[in-house]
Order: sequence, then C-alpha cells, then structure tokens
Amino acid sequence: MTTQRLAGRRVLVTAGPTWVWIDAVRHLGNVSSGRTGLAVSRAFATAGAHVTVLLGPGQAVPTPEDHALLQVERFITFDDLHREVRSRVGSRTFDALIHAAAVSDYRPVSEERGKLASGESELVLRLQPTPKIVDEVRSLDPNVLLVKFKLEVGRTLEELLHIAAESRARSDADLIVANDLRLMDAVRHPAWILDAGGIVAEAATTAELADKLVQAVTERLGRRPTSPDAARSSAIQGVV
Repeated sequence: MTTQRLAGRRVLVTAGPTWVWIDAVRHLGNVSSGRTGLAVSRAFATAGAHVTVLLGPGQAVPTPEDHALLQVERFITFDDLHREVRSRVGSRTFDALIHAAAVSDYRPVSEERGKLASGESELVLRLQPTPKIVDEVRSLDPNVLLVKFKLEVGRTLEELLHIAAESRARSDADLIVANDLRLMDAVRHPAWILDAGGIVAEAATTAELADKLVQAVTERLGRRPTSPDAARSSAIQGVV
C-alpha cells in the first residue's frame, strides 16, 4: 500500500519545452521532452498530492492512466506558460511548485505575423531575453515551496553545483535540481538536489530523482501548515 504522505497537498508541476514564434508557421524551441516532469508529477500524485501539470509541446504523451491520476493542462508557447504560472501561482492555492519546464531564454525582437519568405541566402534574427518566470514566483506567492531545475552542458561537477547554488539563491527557491545534458541517456539521469545548505540528495535515474524529490518536498512541507486557500480548494474539489 502506498503511503499518502502528501494527502491534502496541492502541487503544480511545469514540464516540457516552450516555443516562441518566428513567424506564423515557424518557431524556436528546445530539446526538452517533458518526460522528467511527467515522471515527477506521477510520483507526487502517487504520494497523495493533488497534482496539476502544465505540459508543453514535447515528445512526452500522457497516458490514460496519467489523465486519471493528474490534472493535465497543455500549453505551447512561452507566453502561454507565463500566463498560466502567473494565474495559478498567483491564486495562492498550491503548496508547492515544481518548475521543471525548459523555458525559452530568448525570443525574436519582432515577430513576423505572416510567413517569412523561403529561399533567401541568409536570414538574420535578432533575439531578446524573455522574462524569468521562476524569478516572479516569490512575488506571486511568498509561501509556495519552490523547486527550480538547472540544466547545464559539459560542466564539471564542481561547476554544476556552483552554478545551481547561485541559481537557487537568485530565485529564492527552496530546492534546485542540478543536472548535465551530457551525462543523460535513455537510462541514466544523474541529478543533484540542493537547498541553501548544499546537496540534500543524489539520483542516478529519472525514477530515483522523482522519488527523492518527493521525499525532500514532503520533509519541508511537513514543517508548514497546509495553506488555507489550498485546503479550501481541495475541499471544494472533493465535494464536486
């Protein structure tokens, strides 16, 4: 029997890539599949939490079992995810936000409303930074338990952990998951979970990461009361 460690808790998970439009038919994206975010969502739901997952246009496809277990909401663009996080976190009805989505860092300075002509010898795009969604979370809900993800490529472990620690502090996240794309394959998913004091857990696979993240979040939520808004929302859902 699965222990319902997170019964009564509401968890919001973001997963998968975001797109930014170049023109009406073309976009910039990234390689995120959304599989890790879905695996994390399943683990939290299995632990008893009511889980809403905002899932981007990656390769991960929720199964019928996922739809029975999770509240899956789809998004496509950066603007879609930005709007959803602002609305849902701003409602202050979630106990935790697991921000696993691979969010676009840049977007075209100007979006072509039609279709850029093909056949040109060169196409130059001017990009500008997008707002950092995760850095807005504390102003939206100061009490939500925030888990941030930091993916790097080809870093030493010392570099990866240093970058992750700085990233966690910058967003005032409770926890951050640090990983390196070059260490991942179909089986392996090495990851380190850090808080303000340093490493709290290590994982070798996606399943292990999901389980250890549930454990770390459960321990921290255990020191906090369920938010009145989250409790009220859960009670309403139980009646409907």
